[in-house]
Amino acid sequence: MTIPTVSYKKVIEPETRPPVADSSRRWVVIYILLALSLLTTYACWNNIRSWGLMETFETTNDTPPNYKEYAKMARYLVHKAEWVSMGSLSTVAAVKGFPMVNIISVADSARGEKSTGVLYFYLTMLDYTAQDLAKDNRLTVLLSMDQDLYCTKNGIDPMEPTCARIMISGTVVKINETSPEYQFGSSAMFSRHPAAKKWIETDGHNFFLCKLDIVQIAVLDFYGGPHYVTVEDYMAADPDKKAVASNTNGRRVPPRFAEVAGDAH
Repeated sequence: MTIPTVSYKKVIEPETRPPVADSSRRWVVIYILLALSLLTTYACWNNIRSWGLMETFETTNDTPPNYKEYAKMARYLVHKAEWVSMGSLSTVAAVKGFPMVNIISVADSARGEKSTGVLYFYLTMLDYTAQDLAKDNRLTVLLSMDQDLYCTKNGIDPMEPTCARIMISGTVVKINETSPEYQFGSSAMFSRHPAAKKWIETDGHNFFLCKLDIVQIAVLDFYGGPHYVTVEDYMAADPDKKAVASNTNGRRVPPRFAEVAGDAH
């Protein structure tokens, strides 16, 4: 019986591998990756800011004036306003002569610029507000401090007198396109409402720039009824100027309440 020959191969020793990199080298790689991640995040953040997407989240020193500073409160709300509730007298046959309300975008200056107190806005005759004002240019606009949810975020109902609101009455004036004021007003609107450029470029809509020539300003920012501010005091107020403590700016009682108080005595 023949026994098969078995050949054996010599076991080859494994090749010697290079030593594993030390921990310091690993940390260098980690630091490099972390730095690249931070640079990428920073670049993306700057792009977002430049696109204006984070504008509403930026921290600003936006503190309302003291409730006794009525003219300043009115200027403050006008400067903050992006839109107003605009009331006119209807020319629609079914409700002719009735009060009619609309939402209209406004601007008193370009975003980030100082307040002017003048409300600029675009109108088109395709909209009923412009049609109403073409017949009777008297107008009242309403602005509320809760337009940006300031009151709601602070637990104040928008109807509470402590959630400031103003009612501004006046007449609407169409601004001449060749005047310097037209350039200012349109630039202010484009700054706050970029969509306005498309409005005026749309064929057949024929938007035109207007402003409100103010006659009366009523401010309700505390209990006790509205306070009436003169146009002179309103235009002289500076909402950007810090308040100065005073004991002489007490709240005056409006005439309709003063008469009742007098009758009581």
